[in-house]
Amino acid sequence: MVYRSFASRVFFARVPFLSLLALTLLLLSLSAQSSPGAHGPNGEHLDMEQSNQPTQRPKFEMYTESFEVLGEVFSNELIIYLHDFETNTPTQSASIDLEIGSLTASASFDEAQNRYIVNDVNFISALNVSGEHEVVATIITQDNGDLLVGKFIMPEANAQLDNAEHSHNESHEQGEEHHLFPWWALGLSIVVFAFGFFFGRKNKGMKS
Repeated sequence: MVYRSFASRVFFARVPFLSLLALTLLLLSLSAQSSPGAHGPNGEHLDMEQSNQPTQRPKFEMYTESFEVLGEVFSNELIIYLHDFETNTPTQSASIDLEIGSLTASASFDEAQNRYIVNDVNFISALNVSGEHEVVATIITQDNGDLLVGKFIMPEANAQLDNAEHSHNESHEQGEEHHLFPWWALGLSIVVFAFGFFFGRKNKGMKS
């Protein structure tokens, strides 16, 4: 009985220390696991986006006696700037229908940026295929209408870059899911520490 009493006192006396040690180790391990991305020799993130290196986006131009069109192709959208050919002033609220091969898409007017946007997934994917494409635009305004035809070339390097951006975004989203902080583990550790601290103080009171 004396041995059991002594062992019990020793155990509860060490519970606060052991709980604190376990809590510290858990927080350190979670902190290491929640740091996404590999690091280079100088500590930099190897998977960081090089946002400070601008990429020249592929463009195409079409014009007639009535309109001038400038299109800028991105991986997820097509931006179109429409101007009056003679005055070079922006043409607003026009109806723009585009064709590439057997695919068609309509552009919506962005009044805030004074431009037109096409975000049809299939149409944009076709534009991002490397090679030469023929683009046909049908433009109708309140006072005029015209048909424009132009050539657009998607360089192979830009097509590969767009695919790499898609892959990076998908892997980044998946990585964020894996690096969510397990708050339940932190709460459990705090409960264990409080439990050990309470019984440690209670044991000290019994000894005194």
